[in-house]
Amino acid sequence: MGALERMVVLVTPEQRETIRARAKAEKLTMGEIVRRSVERYGSQADEAALEKLIEKVEESTDRANRALDRGLAALAAGMARIDRMEKQAARRRGSKPRSR
Repeated sequence: MGALERMVVLVTPEQRETIRARAKAEKLTMGEIVRRSVERYGSQADEAALEKLIEKVEESTDRANRALDRGLAALAAGMARIDRMEKQAARRRGSKPRSR
């Protein structure tokens, strides 16, 4: 931790008691509780932004997976059609179809 500066902060008696109780429970000073709260406040905003980003990534991943599934199904259908056409052509020629 770098240099510290003194700052006067006005709080209600209830807020002061909450800070005091947390400090006592965590065996920290009241100032340290306030400093940590300030640090967490910023990270909570970051976490909210990350949660939204994660949600968007999950949605786009789901869309991409569905599109890939459709593409693979279309490819499989196309390959099956080609196989049928090759078998028909081989029957007409009287030869064996090519194997893949």
